Amino acid sequence: MRIAVLADIHGNHAALEACLAHAEQQGAEAYWFLGDYVGELPCPERTMACLYAWAETHDCTFIRGNKENYWLGALDTSLWQRGSSTTGVLWYMNRRITVRDRAFFAGLPIARVMEIPGLLAVTICHGSPRAVGECLVPPGDTAQDVMEAAATPLILCGHRHRQAWFEHAGRRAVNPGSVGVSLESGGKAEYMLLEGVDGAWQETMVRLDYDVEQIIREMREEDLFSIAPCWMRVTVGVLRGMNVSQAAALRRTMALCEQGEGVCEWPDIPEKYWEMTCRELGV
Repeated sequence: MRIAVLADIHGNHAALEACLAHAEQQGAEAYWFLGDYVGELPCPERTMACLYAWAETHDCTFIRGNKENYWLGALDTSLWQRGSSTTGVLWYMNRRITVRDRAFFAGLPIARVMEIPGLLAVTICHGSPRAVGECLVPPGDTAQDVMEAAATPLILCGHRHRQAWFEHAGRRAVNPGSVGVSLESGGKAEYMLLEGVDGAWQETMVRLDYDVEQIIREMREEDLFSIAPCWMRVTVGVLRGMNVSQAAALRRTMALCEQGEGVCEWPDIPEKYWEMTCRELGV
């Protein structure tokens, strides 16, 4: 049994297409998707169309990520504004995601135990089996508690955009990396092949080249550099291999804002602090 495990696409349809084509060439018999299907990148309908079409002809299982919760109302959409580096991309995505997409996201579980005859059961999730935003690999503060409570000896999770693993309490958690906005990969698309051999699971991490510049061209065509100026500059840096995530850039910007204003509450972050972060990062 050979399974392709894909996480954190974030709307990068070019990277997704490269990973799916490679997995099929490698003989993947099933596809497990670990959430965050659209988010940072242009033309989300292209990513969703690819996923819907693939699911019609392949054995696919989908899990909900934290981004899906955003599109289902976890955040106050009235705070999202065009032209804001903090919320502009949310504003854009909220207008492009369809009724079909929202219904699809609403029907997804946050975790699922996968049982394959002759092999150990596997838990698949986005952040952790109990919360989409909890960090398991690389481990967050609660990772040991999560591992000790896990229902299966192997857990597959995404959220942190890095190929990594964590072992504790006789259990193993593995992150296949990010299809669309990977970190520590040199700007490549990432996924994992999971293969059942003699009753055990073997993991093969995969990194692939794809047309990064195509996605950046689409960002310009969609006017995303006006819609979310500094967020997009950071995103381009990540796509081209920078190892500082958008979330880390946001944290740095909020720290600069707090230093300058005395207090900083999301999403009320003046653009000048985003500009300071971009200068620090060289983007």
